Amino acid sequence: MKIGKILELIKTDTPANIAKRADVHLSEKLLRKALNKAGYEYRNSGVKGWYFVGEGDEETVQEQLIYDFSTAGKAKANVSTNINKEPINDTNQRSNVGIKRGKEQVKQANEPSAPTIERTKVIRKRSSFDMDVELMKELKIHAIIHDRTVYELVESAVRHYLAELRENDVALK
Repeated sequence: MKIGKILELIKTDTPANIAKRADVHLSEKLLRKALNKAGYEYRNSGVKGWYFVGEGDEETVQEQLIYDFSTAGKAKANVSTNINKEPINDTNQRSNVGIKRGKEQVKQANEPSAPTIERTKVIRKRSSFDMDVELMKELKIHAIIHDRTVYELVESAVRHYLAELRENDVALK
């Protein structure tokens, strides 16, 4: 669900009730934390409510999915990407390895000319495998730089590899 939609709902309902909705898939605590990570803060003094205090354009943030700022939630695991929409900062897969350099490159990648990501529903099967530590570090850094998740990069690499194998099989026949 987009952040803008959640902010509209919060005007008439509590975060606890919004979190219970079937299309949100987050607890109240995770919903509040995700809004904070997105650059919003709740003000209890004066006019109560959620106010944007983050960096960048509020309209761009409101178009992003709340799951991109949450640290957990079922909906996150069931999405894939297509390049063509607003930039998304996905912090779930970040590593401490090269994070300073990675953050600078992510800032450059989030400029208006950078490729962008739109998420769509896809059925997924969870997998677990062992990987060379150095290869995993490089993969995480690449994911940060290109504003993608590790599983998106792995999935893309496997798709390309399988397509290459199919081409080789056809060429041999």
